[in-house]
Amino acid sequence: MAICLRNFGGSTKDPGQKPFSFKIGQGAVIKGWDEGVLGMQVGEVARLRCSPDYAYGPSGFPAWGIQPNSVLVFEIEVLSAQ
Repeated sequence: MAICLRNFGGSTKDPGQKPFSFKIGQGAVIKGWDEGVLGMQVGEVARLRCSPDYAYGPSGFPAWGIQPNSVLVFEIEVLSAQ
């Protein structure tokens, strides 16, 4: 299934106002997003809290200022699902 969502912000420096599309289960996004959007409906807004195992783990994501083993929080809205 393909999902298009908007990340309203959270733990990263990514402003997230532009829609972002990905296919669930393909590894294109962190595990917390892959699993967190399952069961969500179009128009639904959710706050995802992703432990390091469901985010960037011990490597972090230095380019976005994410330290190793960080817990990340995102507020997302599902814009479409196919």
